[in-house]
Amino acid sequence: MLLGVLFFFTSCMDTYNVTKRSTYEKSVQSIRSQMAINGFSSTGVSTSTRNETVVTGTSYSKYTGYGTRMENNYITQDTYQFTDTLGNTMSYSVSYSAKQTEGGISYVENVELCGCETSNPKDYERFCGVGSTVRRINNLPKDQEIEKVNMLNTTLAISAIIIPLSFIVTWLAFKTI
Repeated sequence: MLLGVLFFFTSCMDTYNVTKRSTYEKSVQSIRSQMAINGFSSTGVSTSTRNETVVTGTSYSKYTGYGTRMENNYITQDTYQFTDTLGNTMSYSVSYSAKQTEGGISYVENVELCGCETSNPKDYERFCGVGSTVRRINNLPKDQEIEKVNMLNTTLAISAIIIPLSFIVTWLAFKTI
């Protein structure tokens, strides 16, 4: 009974709060609307994705030396351009990691404004400054709850069941002999 309680109350899943993809897209649309109010129309969007490999683990063997485990970290950068009737331009860039759960839920992580510029220096503070609409993209709400498997807890839960169970089975086998 103790093993059953241990197994069922051990959490093998971790819950994380992330930003929905649709929340990111609504924020971009809000910026586009704000720019239209200020007389700027959207003139283009460009997207690029780059792979930044990251070291997620290291090991050492006296025979082979040091080794590293690498994982891919794909970062997307979207750049939005705007122009007004006088020819003034404004553009901003946002970087983020686009992800998807095993269940198909799209979300974004590490959303960050990584560039903002205006052709007219007088427009910079209004469109790119600290209180601007564009800067709010750095503080998107984490409005989606996702679950990921916690491999350590899963391994411990399975081990906590299998090891004592194997001792009990072995003990019962020797007791009947």
